[in-house]
Amino acid sequence: MKKRLVVIGGVAAGPKAAAKARRCDPEMEIVIYQEEDEISYAGCGLPYYTSGVIGERDELISRTPGQFALEGIRVLKNRRIEKIDVQNHRVSGRKIGSGETFTDHFDRLVLATGASPIRPKIEGIDLNNIFYLRSIFDADAFTQQIRSESIRNGVIVGGGYIGLEMAESLVHLGKNVTIVELAPQILTLFDEDFAGILRQYLEKKGIKIFTSEGIQALRGKEGKVTHVQTAARELEAEAVLMSLGIRPQVDLAKDAGLKMGETGAIWVNEKMETSAEGIYSAGDCAETTHLVTGKKVWVPLGSTANKQGRVVGANVCGGNATFPGVMGTTVFKTFDFNVAKTGLSMREAEKEGFHPLQAVVRGYDRAHYYPGGKESTLKLIAEKETGRILGGQAVGEGPSDKFIDILAMALHGRMTCRELASVDLAYAPPFSPALSPVIVAANVLTNKLEGKVEGIQVSEVREKLETSRENFQVLDVREEDEVKAKRIPNTLWVPYGELKKRLGELDKEKEIAVHCESGLRSYKACLRLQHEGFKNVKNIDGGMLCWCYDLESTPIRPSPSKGEG
Repeated sequence: MKKRLVVIGGVAAGPKAAAKARRCDPEMEIVIYQEEDEISYAGCGLPYYTSGVIGERDELISRTPGQFALEGIRVLKNRRIEKIDVQNHRVSGRKIGSGETFTDHFDRLVLATGASPIRPKIEGIDLNNIFYLRSIFDADAFTQQIRSESIRNGVIVGGGYIGLEMAESLVHLGKNVTIVELAPQILTLFDEDFAGILRQYLEKKGIKIFTSEGIQALRGKEGKVTHVQTAARELEAEAVLMSLGIRPQVDLAKDAGLKMGETGAIWVNEKMETSAEGIYSAGDCAETTHLVTGKKVWVPLGSTANKQGRVVGANVCGGNATFPGVMGTTVFKTFDFNVAKTGLSMREAEKEGFHPLQAVVRGYDRAHYYPGGKESTLKLIAEKETGRILGGQAVGEGPSDKFIDILAMALHGRMTCRELASVDLAYAPPFSPALSPVIVAANVLTNKLEGKVEGIQVSEVREKLETSRENFQVLDVREEDEVKAKRIPNTLWVPYGELKKRLGELDKEKEIAVHCESGLRSYKACLRLQHEGFKNVKNIDGGMLCWCYDLESTPIRPSPSKGEG
């Protein structure tokens, strides 16, 4: 007797599960229920559709109901499933529009109900020209309105991935763009220094960014939004994009009595089975395991949804596929900056009880002499006790995705930085320096593990300059032209080449933090100072690349002792 598979949800995980099940069982009856009028579309491509990079809406559609029908998969659109009868293996719902009710039965059921955007309960939230970007229909509504010349100012509420991608779209459409973020930084899953690099870049593109500010109300006139009221200011806005994040859609599963995970998403095991026999869940509504910490997490990503859907498709046909978990590997683009991350940030690693060390290096995409090179700043994080890789981040115009994909494989293999330093990566001048920046970062971490030089984060340097200057000194070993361009306040400038003869300007009783542009010269300066008997010397991780705080208003000041010592 033919088995019947019912799939609830038709964007990513659901269609993938149905397609895989068809390949595994050509005779199975397969039905997909979808609330919307479209199915199997590329949600991650919506920002590029709104900006015009993707010219035709149909390019976002991966597969139509007609194409599914050719494989014997029935798609029923505009139908909302409202109840699951777990014991009797039945679902019931109603047609959107007519309200007509229906029931169906299943042998296997897949919940791929996805997630929905967070909608704050504030004054003015129902005004016109308040947008979200979760579905292709959200993108349609946004695109129809945003090109109007009457919309000059756009405010994006939320500084996460979608908000930052959409900032580029709005700028390309000729709008004045402001980002408002409640947290102290944009890009909250990244460390403060790398979020700061991106913030400075976006501000140079003309985007205004206000952090540590929540929105209190939306003001309007004649039914349309005109202003955004934050805790500190009122912003002009003829259009507002709410990009505050998403929540898993789990009400249907909850009402059916399925077990919820500790993250608030649907609990599943490695085979993507829920707590009810014969019922599976995948995609943005299901939780998973973090492969670095071993803890349950909810990381809603399109790539994860497709992988989980494939596992489900195999298992509903009697397979034994597993999905072990994720590391939060992600990448996005805003303007010419490529921003990527895998594993834990320094902040996350400390919160999880690790004792992390970091290395920050300049990451070039080719040999220094080969024309057209681009650069990304790369951070590698490892556990102090073992050297095990815990995470990485990359931001810049260079190959951030390449660096992070390498690190994702290292994380998956539970490699140490010493092992990573010996990996045989491809090299030719058009593609990489002789030593990949990933390997350079691994070597820097290895030096730290061996106790050659201790590092210090820029945030700690800033704090000590503000609170402990009597016991703390920052030494800048860059060249004069670099210092003229920008300089950290309250620092001593001694070019690296003059350091040996000017040691007398330094106080051996103080903690000394040394920096250059990225870390190499300052590393060599630390070694020199240690050789000369300085005991408390640290290298500032990332140097000026990561310094995103205030700068000296008069970068070059005469040194009272230049030439002495």
